[in-house]
Amino acid sequence: MPLPSFKYSKRPLCGAKCKRTGLPCKNMPVRSSKANRCRLHGGIVKPRKILRGADHPQYRNKGESSIEREERSKRSAALLYLRDIGDHVKLFNGTKTRGRKPKGYVRLDMSNPEHLFIAIQKTLED
Repeated sequence: MPLPSFKYSKRPLCGAKCKRTGLPCKNMPVRSSKANRCRLHGGIVKPRKILRGADHPQYRNKGESSIEREERSKRSAALLYLRDIGDHVKLFNGTKTRGRKPKGYVRLDMSNPEHLFIAIQKTLED
């Protein structure tokens, strides 16, 4: 069944034929199609019209590179270590931080002096 907007157009029809009946397709071909095919039978839209990367509406990386994401993850881990140290010395009395733990964060036992030193060292790193 042809698309309603192309019903009375003077452009040529799609060159594809039905296997069962042998009748030609009644849809109009895509403008950029060299093989004279409609969008249902393999007509391809010109790639320059397709939005790519940050121009596409579903671009999800928010313009961040992998290096920037790693740096943000390191800063988040350092803040979480500071929060753990503050909880150990009873500086905070509220709830803990929510959400997924950042990459590179390992929960340490702050009653162990070696683990406390590691946490302090990780907060002082750049």
